[in-house]
Amino acid sequence: MANEVLMPKLSSTMDVGTITTWLKNEGDSVEIGEAIFEVMTDKIAIEVEAYDEGILLKKYIGDGESAPVNSVIAYIGEAGEDVPAEMPGAGSETAEETKAEAAETTEPAKETTIVTTKVRATPAARRIAREKGIDLQKVQGSGPKGRIQALDVKEYQEPAAVVASTAKAAEGELIPWSGMRKVIADKMSESKHTIPHVTMNAEVDLTKVIELRKQLLPMVEERTDERLSFLEIIAKAAMVALKAYPEFNAHAYAEGIKQFEQVNLGVAVAVSDGLIVPVVEQADQKGLSDLTAAVKAVTKKARDGQLMPAEMSGGTFTISSLGRSKVQTFNPIINLPEVAILGVGGSYDKLVVEDTPEGPQVATITALNLCLSFDHRVADGAPAAAFLSMIVDLLENPMSLLL
Repeated sequence: MANEVLMPKLSSTMDVGTITTWLKNEGDSVEIGEAIFEVMTDKIAIEVEAYDEGILLKKYIGDGESAPVNSVIAYIGEAGEDVPAEMPGAGSETAEETKAEAAETTEPAKETTIVTTKVRATPAARRIAREKGIDLQKVQGSGPKGRIQALDVKEYQEPAAVVASTAKAAEGELIPWSGMRKVIADKMSESKHTIPHVTMNAEVDLTKVIELRKQLLPMVEERTDERLSFLEIIAKAAMVALKAYPEFNAHAYAEGIKQFEQVNLGVAVAVSDGLIVPVVEQADQKGLSDLTAAVKAVTKKARDGQLMPAEMSGGTFTISSLGRSKVQTFNPIINLPEVAILGVGGSYDKLVVEDTPEGPQVATITALNLCLSFDHRVADGAPAAAFLSMIVDLLENPMSLLL
């Protein structure tokens, strides 16, 4: 009897997986433990190994196509074995969807033509379409077998609304949403659609941080073989401030807010085809040397493509740094289901007036901007400003971070 190949659930938040590439073709032999396809989860691309040996008899979805977790996407068995011609379960309707379709057919007639052609769409997509008056036949579905998802309806624009902006556009190559870029697009769209973002900016005088870093560099490098950077010092200040303002170390769910005692720090890392966020667990419990080593370790694994799904889960607060950038300030997007993210702009020289025994003197300092985006459902402006101000105060008097 042929063995099913299921779309794996590789993270707690993964509902749908997308095949980036099949590593085996129909008719190829497969051994146990051999990688047969690569799947893009909601976080990263992972190679999936076979649990059975035999011949890859049938593939139901191709490269770039998606399927719900635990659905049958292929069969492995002996040559000549019979397997279903269609993807098992692909044509079935959920009770909720059937009920929604029935409700649509019994609604009072309107002054528009009734279309009877069946459209595959989730119940949530149908509800949103009814609320917005959108004809589902005009919407391109991104789900399995072209099924229309809620996000497809939310992002749909009538052709008339976009024709003006595209009429004079130069011809170019259309690059479909796929792989990591699609995952990032979906997550960022969901975050901006569901969270009322507010971003506050504050400037930091790095004079004392620069002095402290020079003093600590030899010690940290001797202990960890890593070079201490501004990022780890800023992260340490954020860990201290989160203890005073725990409302920003939390997750927001439909049923309420969940605060955490420990801080699992997410560090946004740019990779060749996108952005991923590895997590440093219990970052608030680490001294500056250990925090530096941990941040450097997850950053290297991220850039080398060696992260496991568990190393990108469970974050409670995220920092996104632009590093050596000319950009001084930006509005970072919150990493769901977290409630806050701290953006770190590029440093710059600034002229200031300092009081000296000889009177006011013009001096040059190195400064940078911190950009705190927070969920306004969870916290108001006053505590957010106090939280960001505390981080600034800690960085402008950084010796307290060593206590």
